[in-house]
Amino acid sequence: MPISVASTLFAYCMTIGCACIVAKRSSNWRIRLLAVTIAMLPVCQGVILLGDHKIWVNAEIRDTAESMELLASALCLTAVHLLQRENVNRKDTDARLRVAEPMQWRAPNL
Repeated sequence: MPISVASTLFAYCMTIGCACIVAKRSSNWRIRLLAVTIAMLPVCQGVILLGDHKIWVNAEIRDTAESMELLASALCLTAVHLLQRENVNRKDTDARLRVAEPMQWRAPNL
């Protein structure tokens, strides 16, 4: 196995490990979804790389990994979209609370 392939696979393993740690420690399910889908991408890339060099992987598995990579990319985009919606909702809620807070203080004086 060439050193470039070995170092790339090592980097993929480190990425997978770090993404799993983030997924385990996160309290938000959307962040967990994003971390898991990010961990799926280097797995697919590793299988494709091994298939290109004909190391432990045949052509059918390599083609399946390419399809799975598309699915993982779509899941990443979905998780980012969900996080964006949550962020917008949080900003709207904060703005409403700032508007409602002065009214709450005036109400007991009436």
